[in-house]
Amino acid sequence: MAKAEEERQQQQTLTAYLSGPYTAYQNRMKDGAANLRRIEKDFAGWLDKPMGSLSRADVERWQAEQEAADKPRAFGTLKRSYDALCGLLAHAAERKVIPAHPLKGVKLQRPAMTEEEMAEQASQRRYLEPEEVKALFAGLEAYQEAKREQRRSSRAHGKAYLPDLDGVTYVDHVAPWILTMYYTGFRPGDLFGLRWDHVNLDFRTVRKTIEKTAHHREEPQTFPLSTAAVDVLKTWHRQQGKPSTGLVFPSGRNGKRMSATAMQKPWAAVRKLADLPDDLQLYTLRHNFASQLVMAGVDLLTVSKLMAHADIQTTIKYYAHLRPDHSRDAVEAFAKAVPKAPAEKEGDSDKAPAIRVAVTND
Repeated sequence: MAKAEEERQQQQTLTAYLSGPYTAYQNRMKDGAANLRRIEKDFAGWLDKPMGSLSRADVERWQAEQEAADKPRAFGTLKRSYDALCGLLAHAAERKVIPAHPLKGVKLQRPAMTEEEMAEQASQRRYLEPEEVKALFAGLEAYQEAKREQRRSSRAHGKAYLPDLDGVTYVDHVAPWILTMYYTGFRPGDLFGLRWDHVNLDFRTVRKTIEKTAHHREEPQTFPLSTAAVDVLKTWHRQQGKPSTGLVFPSGRNGKRMSATAMQKPWAAVRKLADLPDDLQLYTLRHNFASQLVMAGVDLLTVSKLMAHADIQTTIKYYAHLRPDHSRDAVEAFAKAVPKAPAEKEGDSDKAPAIRVAVTND
């Protein structure tokens, strides 16, 4: 009987589980629909396979086929799809639908990076130079002025019913959204999901669950806000009618949460007006926040908490090299504390200086 049950579990197909229990489960998740589409599209050839029959060889063959395609996709894209599949298999194994996760421990093989890719990666995780910061703020002003000019023109040509933008600080969500990211280092997803319920302008804090790590840390985290960040949010709050709840940056079209790509075009417009490099990513604002803190001497544990890193090793990996050289300062301080050798006798100037010796008691 037990053997028959195991054989039945082994024959449970991917498509049966995907379209049944797993769809119900993913429909409760923020990115559930996207995960379901990923699995169905990227593993179409596996849908009729029993889940328990999947093997390392299947994964290696699938990755090779994807990389050999006419338009090969980036490793990160393949990994997202594979991770979505593994999530389904783990879900099935936990619920005893299959005896065990057949691909547990099987990882995609990361291809070797080319020189160009390494250079691109290095450029993406960087901080802003002082002149780039000035350019960014000038670009935001230019963006706002361009929007105001467009509105003036529209109102002068038959659309007087449109709100006058000359009397408000922010013409739309773009400037306050970008400024909030600049001053807090929040991930884009956390800004898209930021609610007024999370923000305490009196205590100058944001308290929310970080979306990227919510699957293993559901409790909210508290983040202090700088005076500049509070000023931005207070102004935007006032301009929005001082709401007590709801999204801080809702979609201008339907009032709902904006899509993950909603800031791409506005950022490109601001970047162009600021004459910033075309490859400067919006995410650089987050890296800049952490980098500037580290270079100012803030300890890595504090930076890790402000960045909401799940592990301080992430902070160390990407930002530790920016720390002021405190170790050099320490040895220099030690050297200066060593008693100086007696003054050299007159006429001995051509001799090598005496070695200073410090005796320590272990």
